[in-house]
Amino acid sequence: MTENPQIFKQIHQAIEKANEILLIAHQKPDGDTLGANLAMANWLKSLGKHFHIFCLHPVPQHLRYLPLWEHVQYTDTEISRIPFEAVIFIDSSNVAYAGAGAILEKLKNHATIINIDHHASNPGFGDLNYVDPDASSASEMIYRFFNYHQIQINRDIATCLLTGILTDTGGFSNLATTQSSMKIAGKLLGYGAKFRTITNHTVKNKTVNTLKLWGRALDRLTRHADGIVSTVITQADLQEYEVTDEDLEGIANFLNALQDARIIMVLKEDPTGFVKVSLRTTQDGVDVTELANKFGGGGHQKAAGFSLPGKLIRTPTGWRIEAV
Repeated sequence: MTENPQIFKQIHQAIEKANEILLIAHQKPDGDTLGANLAMANWLKSLGKHFHIFCLHPVPQHLRYLPLWEHVQYTDTEISRIPFEAVIFIDSSNVAYAGAGAILEKLKNHATIINIDHHASNPGFGDLNYVDPDASSASEMIYRFFNYHQIQINRDIATCLLTGILTDTGGFSNLATTQSSMKIAGKLLGYGAKFRTITNHTVKNKTVNTLKLWGRALDRLTRHADGIVSTVITQADLQEYEVTDEDLEGIANFLNALQDARIIMVLKEDPTGFVKVSLRTTQDGVDVTELANKFGGGGHQKAAGFSLPGKLIRTPTGWRIEAV
């Protein structure tokens, strides 16, 4: 993992020139895309820049401690009327994953498109592309950008960035964890990051009903001959236990602790008529993005996913996805 002074300078210059800046977090936002975008927003605010943050879906309840989270907008009605001079995608492997295709189409001829991401599948869709698949998280990349330009990291920025690093590394438990990410986390704590607040919201946030639902998912674990271990969660399950999609966050990473599984596959119905498939592995030589890419998804070598139209149906021999 190396610094990239040229792209750092180009991005900084583009931001300096722009007065109206749009930040874009990917759909179904997690701690990294929000942490990285809100860290950038806090810096832009200190510069006196006019900025907007767009995300296709609302900020999850458990991440609403992040400074400036309330600035995230979920519709592009107002955004479409603003003459942005710079658009910054952070933590989106492609434009579709960001859920901002219409926005990009409208602005690409008038604004500098900046693409900051750590997914290996990122095609480099920006005018300026800072893509580093070796980074633990987009938040680590934003830290490196700030550090290179000696940008002051206050407590709010540190809290945002540490949230991103902690969530994308699974609390320093998955293969995204590196010496660099742990070193940067230590520096962010030194800048005053609210570690207890972060862990209380992202780790110690399970309810009894959430764990009961996880128990059902564990009961449905199925071992397949090719080393894949799968489980399913239906919309009926969520309704029965009165939980939301947010409560399922982390279950795929938890199952990744299985020693003898080559690939973990969690299939979950969403209310829009799709089945979301989360893929995890800890095995050397296994790249789950190869499977995800075949179905229009993406991600990282050890953590990826895709969605298919349909619903989960139980059969005498197991579960299958039925088209609707």
